[in-house]
Amino acid sequence: MSEKKADGILEKKRTFKDYFMSIGPAIIIAAVVIGPGSVTTLSTMGAAYGYDPLWVIVFACFASYLYQEPAIRLVCERQMSVMDAARKKYNPAVPKFLFILLYLGTLVFQASNFIGAAMSMNYFVPGLSIVAWTNIMIISALAMALMSKQDLLENFTKVLVGLMVVSFVITAFSSGPSVGDLIKDGFSFRIPGGNWFLVIALLGTTMVPDIPVSLSALLKGKFMYGRPEEVNLPTLEKKKSAVFDLLVSLTVTAMISIAILVCSGSVLHPLGIQVKSASDMARQLTPLLGRYAGILFSLGLWGAAFSSGLFRMLLMPMIFNQAWGYEEDLKAARSRIISIGAGVVPMIIVFVFGSAPIWLVLSAQAINGMMLPAICFIVWRISADKDIMGDKVNTSLRNILLAGLFVITLFLSLRTFLSIIS
Repeated sequence: MSEKKADGILEKKRTFKDYFMSIGPAIIIAAVVIGPGSVTTLSTMGAAYGYDPLWVIVFACFASYLYQEPAIRLVCERQMSVMDAARKKYNPAVPKFLFILLYLGTLVFQASNFIGAAMSMNYFVPGLSIVAWTNIMIISALAMALMSKQDLLENFTKVLVGLMVVSFVITAFSSGPSVGDLIKDGFSFRIPGGNWFLVIALLGTTMVPDIPVSLSALLKGKFMYGRPEEVNLPTLEKKKSAVFDLLVSLTVTAMISIAILVCSGSVLHPLGIQVKSASDMARQLTPLLGRYAGILFSLGLWGAAFSSGLFRMLLMPMIFNQAWGYEEDLKAARSRIISIGAGVVPMIIVFVFGSAPIWLVLSAQAINGMMLPAICFIVWRISADKDIMGDKVNTSLRNILLAGLFVITLFLSLRTFLSIIS
């Protein structure tokens, strides 16, 4: 049957096309996660260890699903974001403190995001300096964040993510990987270099601390304040749509991550060539695979860096309003100030220092290292709270898996602080 009764109303049954067209919030998270830091980590890992880390990427995407899934139940079943629920379960100061830490870290990482985008553009137009390109990227992203609506930015995200997929996947195929070696080495479950901390580092590229907070903020904006056809969907359809979106997002994240690793592992690892940055990777590929490979990789890097920076500007005011319990008006002065700060402060950092200085980056990494287990614990305990979740509370299996994930985030945090100390 093509139609069904729901709440006494005759409704058209949603098709695969409907679900595909509703892809949005989680794909934005993918755009945030795959930034220049992720591209750099994956490039250096592939160059150093070949295909060995591939299985870690698959595991990281599974862990990321566990980390984000409670946000879907929270929004669709209880009409609350993670910050809303944290205000209810804990002292209202808790979400405010988390936002302050998140925002401080974001200001620094924004500088890195837009420097990455600038380096990509500098590959094509070297006549403009990195600082000039950085300012152009920041101003462009800020204008888009202030002038566009969430659904328009979601559509723009699909274009950027599509650019990343096409650029990185074509470059990976052109590198001529051996399918047999991919399967044999990639799923050997060997620890790269015998170093567990490298596994933790790769997990960290996907397990960004605030992704459940950001996903819940975007889902709330879509299903509570978005287009009428999405706001009026039955709860079950909202959940199905959000889960489909998340699965597509994680599939895309895995495709992009694997493509970068394969490209580096196929071309650079056999020659013993090491890379220190994503832009360095693009330069190394040019003489080995031809100019088009460097062009494609640079386009993919631009998409990764620019999208990550742009959507931080969109997400910060959403999370701010939810942390403080304000009306969720992105056009309010307070919201615009938060967005502008996420662009202007990084611009000042780049203008003064020429890049993100190491002491600032280390400070931001320390903040992220502290936030990851804290947010994981909060998400776990909120989704296990019957007063908040009602009959949609975690099952015993979910509690065990989330407890295990919390332990993993503690190791991630430990690795971050040890790397800072060293």
